[in-house]
Amino acid sequence: MKRSTRIERLAEYYEDFAPDYVSTWKDIQHYDKPVRAFLREVVAEGARVLDAGCGPGHLTRALPPTVDVVGFDIAEGMLDIARKKRPHGAYHLHDYHLPIPRSWGRFDVALALGTLEFCDDLALVLTNLAGALRPGGRMLVSVVERRPHVRLHERAARSLSSVDLKGVSMYLYTFAEQTDAIQRAGLLPRSYRLHPGWRHTEYDVDVLYALWDLEVPRSGR
Repeated sequence: MKRSTRIERLAEYYEDFAPDYVSTWKDIQHYDKPVRAFLREVVAEGARVLDAGCGPGHLTRALPPTVDVVGFDIAEGMLDIARKKRPHGAYHLHDYHLPIPRSWGRFDVALALGTLEFCDDLALVLTNLAGALRPGGRMLVSVVERRPHVRLHERAARSLSSVDLKGVSMYLYTFAEQTDAIQRAGLLPRSYRLHPGWRHTEYDVDVLYALWDLEVPRSGR
């Protein structure tokens, strides 16, 4: 399936899912605590935060009003909720496979959490996000880690759902593929941890996330 067709189908799915997203995912996602800890550490007063694949903005909506949050997603219904919950934020329709518009400015912090499973070119997307960060900027991303000995990890891409989104793939990357993509994007890894991401109820398995704390070099960009 072509990328453009896949993105359109995903957008339609998340348009319908938007009103129930937070209540549904609150019980099955497992990465909330490390995200909160990262935000407490790196987001200073007056910081600019880019929330990639922001959904309804649930991960950043509680940040202080002095923090400038800019989020983007492929589903307008998700963005409508994000705007209502944080009226002083800015939320845009955008696909992370495309460069971040320069008109949005540069950022101190970026998040790409619970979204890169739809990324078919990890190095490209990390490069796009890194290009929007200031030197020394920090980024927390979650990548579905592929471990071939684990059930459902036999292939690098598999159907996200055989019921609701047949033909739309979830992309898994080995540790070596992740480190290669990070290097190609010009980012410096500060930390890595393997963490349960979310419970895939249809397949009855925990999706494993590689949580990466990445930094843009302070020189050379």
